[in-house]
Amino acid sequence: MRTKIGILGAIASIVAAAAMIVGLSVVVAGKGSDGNAINGRKVFLKANCYTCHGGRGGGGMCPSLREDKPDDEDVIREGTSSGMPAFRGILTDREITDVIAYIQSLRTSSEPTFTHWWEDVPSQ
Repeated sequence: MRTKIGILGAIASIVAAAAMIVGLSVVVAGKGSDGNAINGRKVFLKANCYTCHGGRGGGGMCPSLREDKPDDEDVIREGTSSGMPAFRGILTDREITDVIAYIQSLRTSSEPTFTHWWEDVPSQ
């Protein structure tokens, strides 16, 4: 009987620890959103966001996303009067959420880094 209780306790501890790790990674990667920063990086490259914002979001002819991190999905969806194109109908709501998660991960330890949008996992 004690063995069963010990095993159940160990399993419960492992499950609790895993839940905390998963929960922490979601909060760190997406600043509390349900976005996926790795997929957001892929979308950032695939949608050619780097053309204006630089390969790692550091700016170019447009603002640096590494310094000023917008968290409003409407900026991506609707564009801006200063020249940012609207991506409504081009990107799905999920892709927009993921791009925001990627932008929020910039300059943090959870920033995904890889060079090709088709890579499944970052090559760090």
